[in-house]
Amino acid sequence: MKKATGLFNREAVSQTEKAYVALEELIVTGELPPGSQWSAVTLSERIALGRSPTHAALQKLAFQRLVDIAPREGIFISEIDYPGQIKIIQARREIEKLIVSEASQCATEQEREGMRNLIKQLQALKAHPDMREYLRAHFELTRLLGEASRNSYAAEFYAMLQTLARRFLFFHQERYTNLTTICDIHIRQLQAVVDGAVEGAVEAAAARNDYAENFARNILMEMINSSAVTVRANSSRR
Repeated sequence: MKKATGLFNREAVSQTEKAYVALEELIVTGELPPGSQWSAVTLSERIALGRSPTHAALQKLAFQRLVDIAPREGIFISEIDYPGQIKIIQARREIEKLIVSEASQCATEQEREGMRNLIKQLQALKAHPDMREYLRAHFELTRLLGEASRNSYAAEFYAMLQTLARRFLFFHQERYTNLTTICDIHIRQLQAVVDGAVEGAVEAAAARNDYAENFARNILMEMINSSAVTVRANSSRR
C-alpha cells in the first residue's frame, strides 16, 4: 500500500494530528481526487496510522469541508467549490485582517524570527519558482500568523480557509509560472508583522486577497464560458 509523502514537512505531535496532516496533504495535492470514495480502513492503511486517529482526523476534515462522511457508504473527497472560492477569499479577507493585526502586536521574538526565515524562503522562490515549495511556505505562513495572533478561534477558521484556497491553487498551478508578485505580497505582509506595523500588515493582507480574488474570478469566468461550471445569477447575494 502506498504511503503518504510529506508535502509540507509539518511537525505533528499526536497520532490524530499526524493523521490529519497526512490526509490533508493528500487531498490538497489531489492524490485523493475530488469526488473519489474511500473507506476509513483504506485511508488508515494509506497513511499507515491507526483507525482511531484516522477517524478523528476525518472528523476535522469534514468540518473543514474537505471530506463528506456518509454512514455505511464511506468517505467522499469534496469537489472543489468553484463559485465558492470567491466566498472563501471574502471570508478570509476579514479574518486575515484580524490575524495580522493581532500578530503584529503579539508575536514573540521567536515567532518574528521564524517569519524572517520565511521571508528568505519566499525571496528564493522568486528566483527559482516551485509550487510545492510555495505551498510549504504558505502553510508555514498560516501557522506562524495564526499562533502569533493569540486567537485560536480565528486561527482555526483562518487555517481552514487557507487549506481550501491552497487546494484551488494547486489544481491551477499552471497559471503560476512566475511567483514573484505573490511572494512579494507575502514578504510585505510578513515584514510588516515583524516590524510591528499594524497598518502595513493589514494593507498587505488586503492586497494579497485582492490578488487572490482576481485570480479566482478569472478562472471562474473561463470555466463559465467553457460551460465547465454554472453559477446562478443571484449566487453572489447569498
